[in-house]
Amino acid sequence: MPSMRFALALMAAALLAAPAHAQQQADAKTVQEIFDCLAAGLPKDWRKAWVVMSDLGEVGKDRRYEGKFHYATSAADKVGKPLLTCNAQQIAKGVIALNASLPPDKRRWKEARLTFTSDGKFDLYYDYGK
Repeated sequence: MPSMRFALALMAAALLAAPAHAQQQADAKTVQEIFDCLAAGLPKDWRKAWVVMSDLGEVGKDRRYEGKFHYATSAADKVGKPLLTCNAQQIAKGVIALNASLPPDKRRWKEARLTFTSDGKFDLYYDYGK
């Protein structure tokens, strides 16, 4: 489970400054809920964990997404290992809910990557593709 220090650092980071890539104020409660669900599957020696949500396109009026979850025991590891979460659908909904803090013209991303580090930091990056 996340340490109290991590939770406080995460909340402070979300409230005080938006991640550089996200260019908006991420909802601290939603970010914390996403981390809490990821934390259920993290080993004690984890250094970073991340969620990658990919937009698979539209079916009717609905957008479809695919979520992948990873963790690494080294900060330099960019591939990581698959992570089992408390509820993959809950995490996906949380990442998509972060769209509410984006300007309307920035909500059509192709990929969203939310990365947490064991020192209490997080980064939210959107890739808008071509």
